[in-house]
Amino acid sequence: MQSNPAYRQKFKVFLIPLFLFTACSQPVSEDQGGRIPPDNDTLEPVSYLDVELTDNFWKPKIEVNSLNGLRSVFKEAAPSIANFDIAAGKKEGRHNTGSYDDRNKVGYVSGVASDSDVYKILQGAAYSLHHHRDPALEEFVDSVIDRIAAAQEPDGYLFTYWLINDPEMRWSDIEKKHELYCAGHLFEAAVAYYEVTSKKKLLDVATKLADHVDEIFGPNKRVEVPGHQEIELALYKLYKITGEERYLNLSQYFVDERGNPDRIADQITAPEHDPNADTPNRWRHPSYRQDHMPMEDQDYAVGHAVRAAYFYSSAADIALETKSTKYVGALDAIWNDIVQKKLYITGAIGTRQFHDEGFGSSYLLPNDQAYGETCSSIALTFWNKRMSLLHGDAKYADMLELTMYNAGISGVSLDGNQFFYSNPMQSEGKNARKPWFNPACCPSNMVRFLPEIGGTIYAKSSSEIFINQFIDSNAKVSLKNGEVVLKQVANYPWGGDIKIVVEPEVPISFAMNIRIPGWAQDNLLPGDLYGYLPQEKDDDQEVTIKINGHKMITPKLVNGYAVIDRNWESGDTVELSLPMEVKYVTGNPKIEDANQKIVLARGPLVYCLEEIDNSAYFNEDQEWQIHPKGLEAKHEEALLGGIVTLSGSAIQPTTEEKTTIKAIPYYAWSNRGAGKMKVWLPYHLPPANAQP
Repeated sequence: MQSNPAYRQKFKVFLIPLFLFTACSQPVSEDQGGRIPPDNDTLEPVSYLDVELTDNFWKPKIEVNSLNGLRSVFKEAAPSIANFDIAAGKKEGRHNTGSYDDRNKVGYVSGVASDSDVYKILQGAAYSLHHHRDPALEEFVDSVIDRIAAAQEPDGYLFTYWLINDPEMRWSDIEKKHELYCAGHLFEAAVAYYEVTSKKKLLDVATKLADHVDEIFGPNKRVEVPGHQEIELALYKLYKITGEERYLNLSQYFVDERGNPDRIADQITAPEHDPNADTPNRWRHPSYRQDHMPMEDQDYAVGHAVRAAYFYSSAADIALETKSTKYVGALDAIWNDIVQKKLYITGAIGTRQFHDEGFGSSYLLPNDQAYGETCSSIALTFWNKRMSLLHGDAKYADMLELTMYNAGISGVSLDGNQFFYSNPMQSEGKNARKPWFNPACCPSNMVRFLPEIGGTIYAKSSSEIFINQFIDSNAKVSLKNGEVVLKQVANYPWGGDIKIVVEPEVPISFAMNIRIPGWAQDNLLPGDLYGYLPQEKDDDQEVTIKINGHKMITPKLVNGYAVIDRNWESGDTVELSLPMEVKYVTGNPKIEDANQKIVLARGPLVYCLEEIDNSAYFNEDQEWQIHPKGLEAKHEEALLGGIVTLSGSAIQPTTEEKTTIKAIPYYAWSNRGAGKMKVWLPYHLPPANAQP
């Protein structure tokens, strides 16, 4: 295993003798818990609205999402959409997917949140309309918005479960009934639809509901927090689009009230959580919803993983907006706890250890019992995007990339209309994608995640641009001295050659910060949870940067970014070359299911073996070990939408019999029928002079 705390301080080509920190990496005192940008130069994302995708990896997925994914989930969500008609009195009937009479049955709590599925799908539709203004889709969305608006009460209240079953019960159980969770997803959908179409009807519904919530909850009002975080980050988005500070204040109230010892003293109905013990019925304890102590006092990840990542995202939002370091120490400690003890190699979080879709004990990362809920992976990307803005450190963009390309998109089929709820590291052939679930959080989450990918690529301050992800795109970036158009051209993640063409309106000085991925420096992420088997390096397996065709010798490297600070003219070109050799990932010895095993990786992608390509390897009567030498990377255009496969051999340790193996990117598994799958593979290290 390799552990290198200073892993960000070098290229493989050269050592950096001097560090010149930019405005967004000024240090603060240790008791503040980390770095935040100075008051006058906050980092902010370049919006998806200002980015046009042109690549051959994400753009086709977004198109398939629009053609197949959205239409499929809208169809599946028809009963949930009909709930708004029933609530509005336009139809008669009981609440679909969760009747009041079913309140003592399994699945009761799941059904009450079905409004949120509708809102998330609408949000995905809004993002899709940004990519392609589809009149038919827009007309349908407008009709759904009309049905939602008709169900809203005069005082702003909107939650179909109680409106249909018992209006007098509104706000009677916000821990389990998810009124505020659903409200949050409404706010996010309303902001997105207004941003793309400039239509205000859904935004008016959202602000009316937000005003109603603000009248009820807050200091000197009702002192309580929702059972499932989401409204916190959504209120922040609503504040940003409307400028209404009450929404920001209410968001911060919900964050600060969580873990209030005076409120939770009588709520503890299960033993205090021990992160290293298998506590039964852990969901009964406030730690399940991160309500066991104030945010600023938390220092390890615990509880339901989706709730947690939404919560941490909202705390990061507030830290960025208010320039406060109140939560920063906690956010840093929790992030380190996840990355160094509780993260799957695919960037997924959550095990089946406590049967609560939550974080398990440290280093307990079982392969077949991995939960890796699709929603938690998506939520983890949300949080890491915010952490990269908070700190200006490339390790968060590294983490976002790992999850995005692996655990994130493994949750959807290549045809866009079949989904995984959980994403295991190993399958015995019983895992199959489905068009819908109860609850349906994952399909509805996926269709909004894909079309907003453009918002992950770039960030900026007043005089700096950050290249966080390598995705072919055209972006407009406004700096204090003028507007810059960036054209990024790459064949990522299959190839490592990235070209960035700079086209300012007039010659302009700014610093371009280009992320140098940790995997390209043999350091996947901080800590020693994962490392690489040592390999011999060739000259073409080194990171290089060229400006206008000339190789840079000593670029500044700050927080994982190569910083190029110069006066830019139209047509200036930066070329980044990243090594794309096959790597062999090892796990910390404390991870039981990773002992004596490796994971195949190339670039940002984690690979797996599927039974359909490796029938001999999955023969139960034989035990094969991967030969981690001489694996060949080959582009196969006709396979699984066009992928790079890894081919090599496996060996019988006793008989030395060999068989061929073929690995595919993890995200593409289970697209050719049910079958066995493995990510972690036993391996065999031959003598140094042996031939593969």
